[in-house]
Amino acid sequence: MGSLPEISIKAFLVGLVLSVFIWLPVMAQAETDLDLPVAKMVQNADLKNTAPAGTGEQQAAVSLEQAIGIAKEAFVVPENLNEFSTGFDQSDSGSFWSLRWYCSDEQGGEMHVRVDSVTGDIWNMGSWIPTEPGQEFQGLPKYSREQLAGTAAALAQKLQPERFKSTRLQPARDYDYQPLPLVKRGQVEYRYEYARIVNGFPFAENRIDISISGDTGQVTRFDLSWDDTGGFPATAGMISRQQAEQVFRSEAGPQLYYFRERVPGGSKAPLKLVYRLPGQRDRVIINALNGKVLSRENDFYGYDMAGGGGAMKEMSRNEAMPLSPMEEAAVGEAKNLLSKDKALKLATTAVPVPGDYVLINSRLEQDYLFNDLKTWHFSWEAGSNTERKMMDIAVNAAGGELISFNTGAYPIYYESAKSSGVKFNEEEALKIAGNYIKKAQPGRWGEVVYINCRPDYYPIMGGGAPQPIAYNFNWVRQAKGVQFPDNGFNVVVDSATGEITSYRMTWWDVVFPDQQGVMGMEKAADIYLKEAPLSAAYLRLWLEPTYLKIRGESKDEIYLAYHTADKNFTMLNAFTGQLLNYNGSVVTPSYKDQKLTDLDGHPAREAVESLARSGIVTTAGGKFRPDDAVTQAELITMLVKSSAWVPAPVYREGAAGQEPWYQQYYKMAARLGIIQAGENPDPDLPVNREILARLTIHTMNLYKVARLGDIYKLDFSDAGAISEHLRGHVALAAGLGLIEPAAGQFKPKAVVTRGEAAQSLVRMLQSN
Repeated sequence: MGSLPEISIKAFLVGLVLSVFIWLPVMAQAETDLDLPVAKMVQNADLKNTAPAGTGEQQAAVSLEQAIGIAKEAFVVPENLNEFSTGFDQSDSGSFWSLRWYCSDEQGGEMHVRVDSVTGDIWNMGSWIPTEPGQEFQGLPKYSREQLAGTAAALAQKLQPERFKSTRLQPARDYDYQPLPLVKRGQVEYRYEYARIVNGFPFAENRIDISISGDTGQVTRFDLSWDDTGGFPATAGMISRQQAEQVFRSEAGPQLYYFRERVPGGSKAPLKLVYRLPGQRDRVIINALNGKVLSRENDFYGYDMAGGGGAMKEMSRNEAMPLSPMEEAAVGEAKNLLSKDKALKLATTAVPVPGDYVLINSRLEQDYLFNDLKTWHFSWEAGSNTERKMMDIAVNAAGGELISFNTGAYPIYYESAKSSGVKFNEEEALKIAGNYIKKAQPGRWGEVVYINCRPDYYPIMGGGAPQPIAYNFNWVRQAKGVQFPDNGFNVVVDSATGEITSYRMTWWDVVFPDQQGVMGMEKAADIYLKEAPLSAAYLRLWLEPTYLKIRGESKDEIYLAYHTADKNFTMLNAFTGQLLNYNGSVVTPSYKDQKLTDLDGHPAREAVESLARSGIVTTAGGKFRPDDAVTQAELITMLVKSSAWVPAPVYREGAAGQEPWYQQYYKMAARLGIIQAGENPDPDLPVNREILARLTIHTMNLYKVARLGDIYKLDFSDAGAISEHLRGHVALAAGLGLIEPAAGQFKPKAVVTRGEAAQSLVRMLQSN
């Protein structure tokens, strides 16, 4: 057995969208007898014309007839596709024949191929063929990723022999190793990515992508992404990886932050001390020729200043319906909040509202994370439908302090060809913004640190120096020398008037943890580089500021760079170095990275490795212990993971009364019918063969049939030793090949090993 792929729904949708765009207006010109069967279309169309009317011979050196032949030589057209249409498109990227075979009846299905009309290269192929009536897929696919790798390489070699020579197969993505439980599903696909190699380094933007169904072994997609327009820097003078690592440590290594999980609970959810990349970036890129850190403009602090959550419902007391204690508490709390009128007066006092603005909305909202934090939001509107202006203000519903406002002073969609009239530079605007915060929140001003400014630019037509329309400033809360990016201030200053057009404060009542025992930055960098090592590659980057992108003048450049590898974690626990995900939970090892060291020569090796790659079984220290007895907790956990997509257990540090690790699987097993409601198996009790039969048959939803034990004939010499209520389960498990008898005996009381359990699970997942 091999790896497990993702379901192909996403690939089908992408292909469907692409095909829609390909087949729209390009059909306007001749040579496109639409909606005719392939044979009839080929007979009646003048396929030997070099190109549709209005195109030059150079753009269509390959005729339509030749393009059809090229496509059919490369890919087999399914017999049920009884309609055919063509198209031709030409742009700066080249000229292409677009071919589409499809089925006109209810069954549906299609295959589209895009052929270069100059070179005859196939650039794209996508197919979707529905399953036959009565055909369905579930559990493990017929083929593993490894088994079909040769098919992918052979196709790439056949269609692109020269380009294929300069590519290298990239490591499989995590989505090729997703659990495929015992449920009906669509086809699955493996994706093989062959990246272009230049001067020994990958340039992944140029590549050959091939997708193959793990259920049928048929190629479902082929995509060629390739251009030779970019210049690749030479490798002379390239710094070593060790030098790049030193740059990483000194200039871009992980920094200490406070972090709060995005879960309700207010101050009861404790802050964590974590290490993550500066500015909360996803990756670090270092120029391999000069050692400079390459920073993209979009890499900036992304703390959420929005606060708020679902709207708090209006509270009223029905005398005929008594309230619960928690409802009584909510009513009592509401009495201490500001009324709408009082809150509105405070809001308009803090931020004057022009007389022509009309109040259109008032709402009281409860913060999703801090349910005791409630905010009054007010919105105004002015002007006509063509020149509508909006304004909003929010104040704390308990004390009335200003939370945010936005005056809508400059339009979202900038007008072009207009002089900006900039009168305030960034330094002057920063002083205005800082003074406003000092006045509005003097006590909190000393608890923040200035982070950055992100100007918004006017799109100046016809060249000229770019002019900022406004300055967007960010401050982050800091305690004990460590930043807490979720809290802080955001202020926007108009460059022409010096007015503050937007202000937002996010500030929570939290307790900052003690830093005693936190690891040093050097150790954090060591862990980070071990888990996400630097690798060299050619990368196309856009590093210009926003104004060039707005003007359509953004220029890309290819860099030879070191970058941190794709990683399955976001941050590190600052005390233990554990890998944490985006929400601060402990990261489980990637399924594809699980290494098993105690299966050499073992008959269960193939089954265990297949289940390990799917996440159905996990290992500790690289050992599976295939000859140890499988316990009830272990088996039930594997069966649950084989039956449904189960989220990884969330372990919260210091959580009081945390339930045993297996309890969540017991609960789900009861919901799935694997065990009975209220049943609580002994987690450490070894499983015997008749219990294995019972639980696997229940997992397959065959327990109603298994209960009819009298209808089954058991030909085992030890049939009398089988528990009476499990005779049907044993008969079905043996008949379906889930559990193999030995020398005419079933041995119902024999203990099952972990390896044997894995083999039975694979047989179950392969059954239909």
